[in-house]
Amino acid sequence: MSTKGPSESRIRLIRALFLLFATTSFALGGWMVVDPASAWASMGIEVGPTPLVQALYGGAILGEGLISALGVVWPVRYLVFLQYMVAYKAFACLAAIALLLQGEAPPVAGWMVVASWAFPAVASAAVFPWKQWSNVEEWYGAQ
Repeated sequence: MSTKGPSESRIRLIRALFLLFATTSFALGGWMVVDPASAWASMGIEVGPTPLVQALYGGAILGEGLISALGVVWPVRYLVFLQYMVAYKAFACLAAIALLLQGEAPPVAGWMVVASWAFPAVASAAVFPWKQWSNVEEWYGAQ
């Protein structure tokens, strides 16, 4: 492929992934902001009487949703967000796994949360045009 950009089929795939990320991030992030205790309890995690960190995290997920929505409209411009998702979600999964392995009987819900975080990392890595990385900046006029 030339420096003209990803193929139309790759663009459709990237848009579909961004759409999935946007819709799920808006739903989950919104729930975490409006009612953090019930959102986290649904995943088997008790938050305590002041769920400030959990609500802040909900806001961060809403931010992911916004960037993903922009990626639906301008998929090439927001390709680098997929790299961010790989790094961010992978390190978050590693941190959660390390914590879960410290306990005697890690909760199943904890492993489900790790799996749900691993999916965006793996999906992002799968659709990102790694072999064309040297052309990405040129595609959206950054060079």
